Amino acid sequence: MSGANPEAVPALDPRPPLLEFDGGELLNGLRGALAYLHANEEQTNQLNVFPVPDGDTGSNMYMTMQAAVAAAEDAGEPTSVSAVMDAAAHGSLMGARGNSGVILSQVLRGLAHGLDGHHQATAPCVAAALGAATRVADEAVINPIEGTILTVVRDCAAAMRAAAAQSADLRIILARGVHEAHAAVARTTDQLPVLRDAAVVDAGGFGFAVILSGFARAVVGLDLGEPQGSADTDHRRSPRLRAPGDPQEPSGNPAPLRGAAAIAEPVESWGCCTEFVVEGPESDDVALRDALSGHGDSLLVVGGAPYTRVHVHTDAPDEVIAIASRYGRVGELKIEDMSAQHRAVRDHAGARARGRAAGRRRVAVVAVASGGGFHDILASLGADQIVEGGHTMNPSTEDLMRAVRDANADAVILLPNNDNIILTARQVHVLAGDVDIRVVPTRTLPQGISALLCWDRDHPIDAVITRMQSAAQQVRTVEITRAVRASRLDGREILADDVLALMDGELAQVGSDERTVIEELMASLPDPPEVVTVYRGAATTEQAAHLLVVTLQLSYPTVAFELQDGGQPHYPYVLSLE
Repeated sequence: MSGANPEAVPALDPRPPLLEFDGGELLNGLRGALAYLHANEEQTNQLNVFPVPDGDTGSNMYMTMQAAVAAAEDAGEPTSVSAVMDAAAHGSLMGARGNSGVILSQVLRGLAHGLDGHHQATAPCVAAALGAATRVADEAVINPIEGTILTVVRDCAAAMRAAAAQSADLRIILARGVHEAHAAVARTTDQLPVLRDAAVVDAGGFGFAVILSGFARAVVGLDLGEPQGSADTDHRRSPRLRAPGDPQEPSGNPAPLRGAAAIAEPVESWGCCTEFVVEGPESDDVALRDALSGHGDSLLVVGGAPYTRVHVHTDAPDEVIAIASRYGRVGELKIEDMSAQHRAVRDHAGARARGRAAGRRRVAVVAVASGGGFHDILASLGADQIVEGGHTMNPSTEDLMRAVRDANADAVILLPNNDNIILTARQVHVLAGDVDIRVVPTRTLPQGISALLCWDRDHPIDAVITRMQSAAQQVRTVEITRAVRASRLDGREILADDVLALMDGELAQVGSDERTVIEELMASLPDPPEVVTVYRGAATTEQAAHLLVVTLQLSYPTVAFELQDGGQPHYPYVLSLE
């Protein structure tokens, strides 16, 4: 094992030493790790050749880390590093995806063991916790292989222990760890023959280095300009670390295929990636591991009663599930054909290369919107074409198809942003020819905006759509309008010119003026939202909208209010509640 190069990271820092951090700062670090993992997700996928080139290591690690952060945000003692890390470890176990995600969950589990009982974390504590993470992760893998994430975590832990013996400053310890993690990643190419043959570094190891980089950047403000860089290591096969918000690689001449995309299709099937959770008092991980041994490769059985997570590559998933069911209830089942995944990776890479060479996009977004402000917002978030439409002015199938053609892409994601346009959007595929049409059924403009915030054209389209749909479902929309005639709706008498508040299309409040109706609606919510974005309509003055937001902010100081110019007709205000 090659140790850390003490000359590679400056030991001097003009800031005072950082001697400890608490649970809140740990949570911030986990969020930073997730953001960096998202920014490097596709790069990590492209490296994936071991144990199977199914091209999903980055996505699996991202979804596992996403589950960890979500659980950590609900920790019972948010200021305690022990409580936050324990919650993150449990969340990662329940949300683990793929071989890399399960191993990552065990790294987090080991960190939780190492931080157990600590309210704050010091440099020796952090170094020891990563050592515990190494042991737990190694124990989870039946046949550990050098040149994988296990090697990277172990080398990183050794470097941080050595640094902690010389300094109590967490900035120095984490900087040394980040440096060694990237150096260890670069060495994996020569440690594992399949990586050497493909001329790539280990995807899981790179994912861990990305996580540590994002964590260190968020917790200690570490400058990550060039974290990889010892003189004795060749980093040419390791991707450049991307920070959140970095621009994607420019289009033009396509880069040569690498990683999973460059591996030839197998003569025989790689089998199925089979994952599930066994729940029950008898879900003994040791006994279950013994029972499943010999029924597949890449077997991971982790956790323990009442929840044990199983991951295995097998040709007979039904047999594996039948055996596991003897130990408890089998749930959260996921079975994926790894050969089909690899073919999809190759097809995706080939289409992307062809599209770049021809100046054609791989994926584009077409959104429907009404109002100049909403047009500008959607365009700024990455919508390639915007079709005018909405309430009382639904676009036709041909209108949408014209925008699809103008987008000039192999695949197009459609955001209808209105209940009445979803069916029309789903008919576009009939006219689309060879364009792959995907409809994310957004019912309101705030849902469409939330979905676009997850948009990344360089990520696999299926993963992006899943994320966009999930994001859209987290948003509640309030539309403020006026009744054009007297009527009765949902058991309420409505007079002409009454102000109506519609929440997700259902009548929620009725009143005589807009501000009072909005205030009454906010007061009626069981729990106040975290963020409210107010979009003012074309007929609403900026002064009136500003006064509304100031009034709401005074009444709800814990809620973040934002004001945007939507420019929409018919609705003086549209509110997004998240």
